[in-house]
Order: sequence, then structure tokens, then C-alpha cells
Amino acid sequence: MTTELFRPDALIFDIDGVLIDVRKSFPEVIRISVLRGWEKFCDGESDAPGYTPAHERVLKRHGAFNDDYDIVWLLLSIAAASGEKKLSRAFPAADALEDEIRTFSGDMEEWVKKRYGENVPRTEVRSACSALYTGEMYKLEKPMLRCHWKKLPLAAAVYTGRDAIEWELAKKTLGWEDFLENLVIHSDSGIKKPSPDGLEILCRRLGAEKPAFFGDTASDMHAQRAFGRGYFVAIGDLLHEAAHIYETPEQALEELLTFSIEGGTK
Repeated sequence: MTTELFRPDALIFDIDGVLIDVRKSFPEVIRISVLRGWEKFCDGESDAPGYTPAHERVLKRHGAFNDDYDIVWLLLSIAAASGEKKLSRAFPAADALEDEIRTFSGDMEEWVKKRYGENVPRTEVRSACSALYTGEMYKLEKPMLRCHWKKLPLAAAVYTGRDAIEWELAKKTLGWEDFLENLVIHSDSGIKKPSPDGLEILCRRLGAEKPAFFGDTASDMHAQRAFGRGYFVAIGDLLHEAAHIYETPEQALEELLTFSIEGGTK
């Protein structure tokens, strides 16, 4: 992989799967919430595992499904529309789910309601997911970047799908409690990926033209592509089509910008 032309003037980070390892938190929130929600909101029988890593991969490679709580609502809505009561019969297999979301267009909430009906209460589902995450699951998260934001080689900002409460928890996990609030776009800002607007606003505030945006899902990649400037750095193994792919943000910074996490510039 060549780095000759990699010359960003700012760093913009997603959080989940980029700055913080969430493999033990959000996927579990989805899995548990599907099982509990199927019984509570759909009066069903949770007799099957439901959400699996295969479902996770299908959804995270689709640009429209970035919000984990809405993923729960989507899956419960699909299952409820089947008319079955046993989750083993109602819940879509990963390949069937992939076929379903290929039909997506427009606004996510409106598409779900139009295609599957309004049998599952979105607000209540989201509240239950949030209570589970903020109550216990976030404690299982670990930083993927062991560097204070002020010591990064370029000015840094954050564009995340988290809400304000989840952002506060992320700051504590990272030790970034003093991060500048005008340099973060979260979902409570009214902007959600894959919109490029978050990148546009952050670049304007940073005075940057060609940022490097570090993300791990299709919604991140689509946001950067729509933004049309700078570079996309994929973290993890989901986006094999990306030009720059690294296991961790630390590895990316070290190899792309020759920046040593332990001691500054090499």
C-alpha cells in the first residue's frame, strides 16, 4: 500500500470500532434487545438466537443502517410482519435480510413503516436499548487509540452516530473529557451518517480541506465519498474495497503518518 499521496490536513474519527472497541457492547445490546423486545413488544417466544455476527456484517456493509437501536427496531419489525410468534420462524436469516435491505430507498424510518407496518413501537425499543447500553454494557468497552487527542499529529474531530449521553461515556473511556465540544458531531446534533454534512461542518470549524476520516462501516465510507474530499481510512476487516485498511487506528497513524503513539513523530 503506497502512502505517497496521503497528505491530510486534519483527522476525523468515528467512535465505535475505531476509537473504541465495542465488540462486547453494542452487538450484545442488539442481540439481547431483539430477544427481550420480541417478547415484550411483539408478544412472541424467543426460541432462537436471533441476531448473529452474520446479520451484523450484512447490516454494517449497508450504508443506511448505522444506528444500532434502529437495527433492533428494523429486525423486530421484519419479524413481526411475518405473523409468526416463534422467533425461530419469524426472524430472517442473514441472506434473506440482505435481500430485504436491497430494496431500501429514501428515509430509513419511513421505509421500515411502509414495508413492514407499525407493529413495533420505535421509541420504546430505542429507550430499552439505551437503558441496557448505559446501564451495563458500555463498561465492557476498551480504547483502541491510546493517545490523548491533543497529542495527535493533526487537529482532530469526531463524527459519530452516538447520542450526547453515549458521547459522554466515550470521552470517559478514552480519557478525552476535555475534548472540544464544537469539534464533535453526534446524532443529537441532528446530523446522521451517511450524510456528509458532519464532515463539512467539522472541516469548516477545523479550517481543513482534505481530512482523513477514520471509519469502520459502509455508512462512514459513504459519508466520506459524498463529501468528496480527503481520504477514507477503514478500520477493521469489513470494508475490503477501501484504499487504506488497518486493524487499528494506531496502526494507521503509525504507517500513514509515521506517528508513534508512544512518543510522537518518528
